Amino acid sequence: MKKPVALLLLVVLLASAAGFYAAQQKEFITKNPFERERSFQSLSRVIADSQNDLYMIDNTKKTIRKLAPDGTIQYSIQSGEDGVYRFNDVTSDEEGNLYVIRALMDTYDIEVKTEQLVRYTSDGKFDKVLFEQSYNDPAKKRYRVGGLKSPEASGGQVSFFVDDLGKVTLYRIGAGASEPKPVYSIQLPANKVLSEIEGTEPGRIFYTTRSGEMYKAGPEGGSTLIYPLPGVDRTRRNFPESLRLDTQGRLLFVDYNSLSINRLDPGQPYIIEELVTQAKAAQQGVELTFFKDDLSLTASGELLIAEDGQIVRRLPDGSFGTAITSGRYSSAYQGHLWFVWAVAAVGGLLVLYALKLLYFNLMGRRLPLVLKQIVVFVPIIAGSMVLLSTVIYNNFVDKMDGETFQELKLLASNGASLIDGDLLERIQSPEEYEGKTYNQFRSKIDSVFYRPGSIENQGFYKAVYKVENGDIYRIMEDDDEMHMFNPFPKSPENTLVITKGSIESGEWSDDTGEWKYGIAPIYNGSGKIVGVFEASKNMEGIMAHRRTVMQKVIQNIILFTTGIVLVFVLMTYVLLSSIRKLRNSVGEIAKGRWDTVVQINTRDEVSELGDSFNAMAAHIREYIARLERFNQAYYRFVPQQFLRLLHKETILDVRLGDQVEENMSTLVCNIRGFYLLSKRLTPEQNFNFVNSFLKRFGPFVRKHQGMVNKYMGPGFMALFPGEGDDALNACIDIRKELDKYNQHRIQSGYSPVDLGIGLHKGPLRLGIIGEEQRLENNIISDHVNLATLLEKLTGPLGSSILITDSVVKSLSGTVPFQYRNLGLIRAEGLEEPLHLYDVYQGDPDTIRTLKERTKARFEEAVMLYQVGRFYDAREAFLMVIKQNRQDRAAQLYFYVCDEYFQSGTTKDWNGTLSVS
Repeated sequence: MKKPVALLLLVVLLASAAGFYAAQQKEFITKNPFERERSFQSLSRVIADSQNDLYMIDNTKKTIRKLAPDGTIQYSIQSGEDGVYRFNDVTSDEEGNLYVIRALMDTYDIEVKTEQLVRYTSDGKFDKVLFEQSYNDPAKKRYRVGGLKSPEASGGQVSFFVDDLGKVTLYRIGAGASEPKPVYSIQLPANKVLSEIEGTEPGRIFYTTRSGEMYKAGPEGGSTLIYPLPGVDRTRRNFPESLRLDTQGRLLFVDYNSLSINRLDPGQPYIIEELVTQAKAAQQGVELTFFKDDLSLTASGELLIAEDGQIVRRLPDGSFGTAITSGRYSSAYQGHLWFVWAVAAVGGLLVLYALKLLYFNLMGRRLPLVLKQIVVFVPIIAGSMVLLSTVIYNNFVDKMDGETFQELKLLASNGASLIDGDLLERIQSPEEYEGKTYNQFRSKIDSVFYRPGSIENQGFYKAVYKVENGDIYRIMEDDDEMHMFNPFPKSPENTLVITKGSIESGEWSDDTGEWKYGIAPIYNGSGKIVGVFEASKNMEGIMAHRRTVMQKVIQNIILFTTGIVLVFVLMTYVLLSSIRKLRNSVGEIAKGRWDTVVQINTRDEVSELGDSFNAMAAHIREYIARLERFNQAYYRFVPQQFLRLLHKETILDVRLGDQVEENMSTLVCNIRGFYLLSKRLTPEQNFNFVNSFLKRFGPFVRKHQGMVNKYMGPGFMALFPGEGDDALNACIDIRKELDKYNQHRIQSGYSPVDLGIGLHKGPLRLGIIGEEQRLENNIISDHVNLATLLEKLTGPLGSSILITDSVVKSLSGTVPFQYRNLGLIRAEGLEEPLHLYDVYQGDPDTIRTLKERTKARFEEAVMLYQVGRFYDAREAFLMVIKQNRQDRAAQLYFYVCDEYFQSGTTKDWNGTLSVS
């Protein structure tokens, strides 16, 4: 039992470790390990370093990726790792460090709350914040992009601009500096708002405005208009975007009005080159949409064009390279991804294995009744609640969506009514950005969409579009990245609005979230549709609320399910209390507590079962009692140790011919002179005497792990399967008990008795003999006869306990015994002499003391006898006899030594003493 529990704990520990690791790597768990490439989507910025590594802002400004020249993704920086930001711009230095402008957005991803310039190390790890600017002031409100512009890293310095609405300041921070310092500032012309700025050296700094102009900033901070100049074939509707400065001081920009990429030499501002057009690109198999394009230049003069999901290279000779639409994951990333998935899979398998261990090994394929109820009913109830909650939630969402569409259509209609169509018609170019009419429109719209006293716009996105000749142009919207008179793509919904004047609604989804919108026509004084008003809602806030509602629903379901489980457990505990009593009583019976009685007072079927159990238990108790009496009676005839030696559990397992060979000690104990004693007793007295004698001395055999194998009239034969110490201790205890027994006999008026004990150790065979209808246990071995012979020799040798040298050799030596060496004794009927020892430890104190005192002299005399020095031996035995006149062994040796000394030995004498 302990091994499966330990294994289960180990498996659970390993599964927990795997789960913890997988949870720590959750961004990898959500990725497909079979996906080897990552497609780009919604690219907004791309740059190249001196090593031709590409750094791009991808995934609608939520991700920065580094792409090696071979197309391998080196690393990705995700928004959300240290805050939810939009990455607006990026640059790199010679060491590969990144300098990123990132903006912290509001809940609806519309207004900028805080903007930072931060540094990432060359391996894509966040390093520190270099500069931070907040936009809590309503007067400095920014949409989608903030006031930090154009970071540039070169020569160990990082430069960037800060737009303060009318004044633009260049900051620099050098290596080791703690904060950036302002080094240059530009005062914008009146009523002009900065759009983009390029360059870091005064005199070579150029910027564009939201009203469509391009200026050159002078060394003292003044500004000179260089685009559009009078007489050029461009107007302010040819808005310059994605402004870049090449190594020769020429300016490149995107013109969405003409769908082209142009180059302007500030020294010759009247000459504008069209480097790239849709038609030129298409001729070389490159498809450009000219929607939110970004430009950058490499060190080799290549032009990188990033739009939506592709990066296009225009080579210096005017040709195009192959478009880059995806990056390949590195082998290290793929390996780590597979490792995470493997760990997760191993964790899942470990969980299954833990359940298998729990069910098969610990629970023995048994499930408690309460668990069965939970497994069956709880999923049904929980599933019903989930289904009901889903239906209610979907109905709620559908109703909310319908109300949201109605609200947006109403807001679009109200917003359209705020816009004077005649004034909208008069707006002809971006030059009127932040003009009187523009600000009037903005003020009216804000008064509707902003709560009084709040700078929060409740998540609404507003836009005003102008319709000219069936085309739609942007005029005003909540995105500072979009410029006036940028073309706006047509859709079925806005086509209905400008053609039929209907109020439409719709929705779209992109990486910024889910959006719902309402659009309504704007009329001029003559009733002509001259524009479209859009009121959009970023559903991220509502989706967050819905997620919160769903989380609460799930939490309530979990709580309710937990409550159901607790109710099931409580009800089952109460209802099954009687069954538990009955089960516990059965367990007590199984443990052998036969007097167990169960008390059940429920007055139901379980109570009747309890009464039947008590009746059954009573019958079992009676049967067990009879069986125990039978076994006790049986073990009186066949010792239990005998069955164990035969490797049998009960007498039922014994078969005729069962046998086993063991190396055991055989003890034979008998009363000396019993024949003469029995003649003076009646048969009944003989039986009573023998039984009282055996009852007195038999327990000492069992005390020392022996068993009485056979009763032989006034004595018995016992076997000891253990060490010789057990058998010898039993002999000594029997001899000591004889003194107490004789005292009792004398006090009762009977004469004392004497006994002899022979002990020998050797191999013998135990088994079952007889025939099928009559079996008997028996022992077959010459060593058994030898023990009987030893008992007979105790009288002539004057010993109470005689043992052979095989017993002495089997002694453990941990406890000393008192015995002396009798030498080699030749007994009648034996071919080989016996090496015998006289154990006197159990003798009366007087005899034991005398034998102990003369032990050394006696054993010396025996040794002299065995080497044939009969005279010296006789004299030594004589000295022993003088101290102990009752020493029969010494007397016997003395007479033999004297005879051999006087007459000599026989030819076959070999140092033995013959005893008959």
